[in-house]
Amino acid sequence: MLNTLKNNFHEKITLILSLLILNNYFLLSLNIPIFIIKINFLLFIFIIATFYFKNVNENIYLKIFFLFIVFITLGTPAYGWDARSIWLFHAKRIFYDGSIFSVADNYAPYSNNEYPSLAPAFASSLSALVGYWNEVFPKLSFTLMFLPPLILTYVLLKKTQYLIFLSIVFFTIGKFMVNGWLDGLVAIYFGLSALLMYILFIKSDNKFKNKSLYYYISFCFFVSLTLLKDEGVVLLLILFATTILVKIFIKNFKKDIFKLILLSSSFLPIIMWKLFCHYKGMDNHHINLDPNVFLRFYDLNNYKLISYFVILNEKFLICLTFFLLSFWINWNKEIFSFIFISTIMYLLVLFFVFLTTPFDFYWQLDSTAARVVRSLNFSLALFGLYNLNNKINDV
Repeated sequence: MLNTLKNNFHEKITLILSLLILNNYFLLSLNIPIFIIKINFLLFIFIIATFYFKNVNENIYLKIFFLFIVFITLGTPAYGWDARSIWLFHAKRIFYDGSIFSVADNYAPYSNNEYPSLAPAFASSLSALVGYWNEVFPKLSFTLMFLPPLILTYVLLKKTQYLIFLSIVFFTIGKFMVNGWLDGLVAIYFGLSALLMYILFIKSDNKFKNKSLYYYISFCFFVSLTLLKDEGVVLLLILFATTILVKIFIKNFKKDIFKLILLSSSFLPIIMWKLFCHYKGMDNHHINLDPNVFLRFYDLNNYKLISYFVILNEKFLICLTFFLLSFWINWNKEIFSFIFISTIMYLLVLFFVFLTTPFDFYWQLDSTAARVVRSLNFSLALFGLYNLNNKINDV
């Protein structure tokens, strides 16, 4: 059985924290007085305190693990181009201007002003609460955004397996929980979004007592995923496409079509943001319209190089092996089909993106491949553990 706690405490904490993160983003799009934004963040901190001090001994592994991560975040500087020149730079602009639309002048276009602003907006609000700008507290806000999916996973896995789950998080995400980059957030929100999509629409023996609560959480996670990075939009599209394909072949598709349509409205915030950016002339410069770039498709060596950086990535191979071993122990056609299709789709997208990059081909692979495959690493390991969890709990 699912480890459902009394009154859905963990699910409600997850939902409230997720709503407060999203609410912060929307408040900063409406020219709201700063004290309201500070109150929103204070509520976020209060909910975290409630999670920690109500039933102190409950979920003790996560509480200790997360405090450890927070201390590391506070004790280490932001480093790397993405952290300092994109995400924290955007957060600083929002902090001083009080709006996510501070990028409308396209100042410093090298910082990719068209990127989504959910995390920078949250970072700017923590700085507003503190009262001044530095790079430590904004970076901490990125770490705090890991908490909703970490809390929810406690309900979806057996208690004794949660320590293994935290080990998976540490192995697949690691330093990306503390360094000011957003690739770790994309990975964990994708992994939990995929798990929720599977449980709500594919899993045949669903035993949730309060299913509507999980739809609300899914919607929040989906919106968050798209507003973290552009990759999140692609990943969520893959989840919807995979769900539809699996339901067509092994389930009754018509049964849940209306619910899927409702959840697809989670794309609206990012669509509105991209329309705004296009109106301001801030389009994605990573899109390469040069027809000569398609010559790369005819060079077999390019495919070998991409495979070396993506598929032969050490952590990807370890997570893939763990995933496959879990099915040797407990074969589950539904889980395997869902993850196999989504993994193949994402790998095809990665091959296409790298082959069409406007930047130096090798440099692009060397600088980004290990980061963008992180979402696959985490989801493979998560679903492998979830499959074993089903074997143990007979869920």
